[in-house]
Amino acid sequence: MIVNLNELRLSGEPLLVKGSFCEDDLHIQSRLAALSEDVATEMKVSLSGDRVSVKGTLRTALLVTCCRCANPFSVQIAKQFDLEYWPDPDVADGEELELEYEDLEVGFYRDDQIDLSAVLSEQVVIEIPMKPVCREGCKGLCDQCGRDLNEGDCDCDRTKIDPRFAVLAQLKNPKVN
Repeated sequence: MIVNLNELRLSGEPLLVKGSFCEDDLHIQSRLAALSEDVATEMKVSLSGDRVSVKGTLRTALLVTCCRCANPFSVQIAKQFDLEYWPDPDVADGEELELEYEDLEVGFYRDDQIDLSAVLSEQVVIEIPMKPVCREGCKGLCDQCGRDLNEGDCDCDRTKIDPRFAVLAQLKNPKVN
């Protein structure tokens, strides 16, 4: 959904957006997660000079894979956001633009347009867990046979030590000479 800032200037009023967006609308392409329900949002887009403020909320659910047991599970997302966008500075090829630390919290727009679907996509992607775990006590998979240890123990011998780590085991239990 593209917002034309010239039209926003002419109206003099903030733009209120309320709706539901699917994964195709938002162009979210992540190997780590997929939307399991549409993104419900309410946003207020307002203009102050050349600076654009986008405030809103979103609710959705993501389908992610547990990094311990490899089972899919759902993560609920409900968040508020308050973003600011400035005109993209003109920078010639090869020229460098120095940003201050405060500038890292600012987004940029071009051609007097802001794509609200990109704004929502960014907010959803930010919420994808880096190491998703289905539950706190997840035991994961057996490193030898691959069985899901949440479903029960396997018969693998876990007392064997990888030869590369045998020296470390000797440090823990030194033999007396």
